[in-house]
Amino acid sequence: MIIFMFTGLVDGFSNVGSMPLVSWNVLGAFILGIIGPVSLTWRSLTITTPTLDLRLFTNYRFTGHVIGFFLTQIMSLGFAFLLPNYIQLVNGNTSMVAGLVVLPAGFAGAIFAPLGGKIFDRFGARRPILFGMTLCFLSLLSFAVISRQMSNTAIALIYIFYMAGMGMCMGCVMTSALQSVGSTKTTQGNAILNTLQQFAGAMGTSISAMIVASSQSQLKVSRSLSTAIGTQHAFIVLTVLSLIVWVSYYRSVKD
Repeated sequence: MIIFMFTGLVDGFSNVGSMPLVSWNVLGAFILGIIGPVSLTWRSLTITTPTLDLRLFTNYRFTGHVIGFFLTQIMSLGFAFLLPNYIQLVNGNTSMVAGLVVLPAGFAGAIFAPLGGKIFDRFGARRPILFGMTLCFLSLLSFAVISRQMSNTAIALIYIFYMAGMGMCMGCVMTSALQSVGSTKTTQGNAILNTLQQFAGAMGTSISAMIVASSQSQLKVSRSLSTAIGTQHAFIVLTVLSLIVWVSYYRSVKD
């Protein structure tokens, strides 16, 4: 059932921008993807020891954490696809340059992760998580505004702020989520988070690629311009997702 969910939804989102909606590769895949979680939910609620204990979602705090965590992973993997793609196809640089442009942001994420943990230990989860997500939202909003004409320098600087926010909040989110279900359910909570992390990563890449590919195939302009327009549309979607994440954490994360 998990395989049906993963395969159907990822395949459906990957093909929706380049194939007819009423086709086996799109509509058929989405139907398969919907059957998967519906059947998984029924199975999980009717046996004593399910692989994934979905009863944990009756805890509203855990559910809020999971929604934010899932959408955050979609945002991050979408980012990881969009920026190198933009640097190569729009700015006309090599893959080596693309890697070097996004490299400093990785260091920012690594530096701010322990800082977020230190704030968590002293003040609780709410401050590092909300502050980190605020940085992510502002970074995505900046990219959505300027994404038709982004220099490599602008990409590197804004992405540093995004990864700093992500580093500050993500470890705190997982810790806070597991604390909300108690020590006896930590294993099941961790299993749900890890499963959704893998799924969200595939979804983030598929959705971003679908939006860009749709612009490339439908707009009668140069490839670089259609890629820039598609990238802007993708960043608008990711910005909306980041706002949903912020609200979800604001409601569910307590000190």
